[in-house]
Amino acid sequence: MTRTMKITFAVASIVGLAVGIVWGCYKGKEASLFMRSAEVMSIPSITSDFAREQFEHADQAHARQAVLLEIKLLEQVERVVHEPGASDGAFASEGSGFQLVLAYTRLALIEETAGQTEAVRRDLDQAKVWFNRNRPDKEVTDEQLKNTLKRFDAAFDRLPNAGS
Repeated sequence: MTRTMKITFAVASIVGLAVGIVWGCYKGKEASLFMRSAEVMSIPSITSDFAREQFEHADQAHARQAVLLEIKLLEQVERVVHEPGASDGAFASEGSGFQLVLAYTRLALIEETAGQTEAVRRDLDQAKVWFNRNRPDKEVTDEQLKNTLKRFDAAFDRLPNAGS
């Protein structure tokens, strides 16, 4: 090989290596952000599934505690997502907002069964607050919230391997 070919080969190798490193770092960062967001999104999903199962099968006290745990966790996720610069836009919060609507509605149904009318009103009002964050132009009634929760749970039960 001539000296010019060796220099051309060496320069091309260095340029290729540099481009590969830059491209690899960029793609690695993207993958890391995706995995972090998937990790954060799966936590509320697990607690939501647990709360739904407790709501359907457990006694009132355990169902209430499971839903309160779900609400606490979802509200913490919402606070983190909305901190300025905390997530750099990597985490979408629409899903947890909808889960909070369902969770507060579920809590209201638990309180309704216990005859706690003040708690029912408070929980349904909280569900409406979370509903209106994404749809401020639309009014929702208590019955619509309850029916949505029932339809959502019924649809979830029809999924293959739901809850396992």
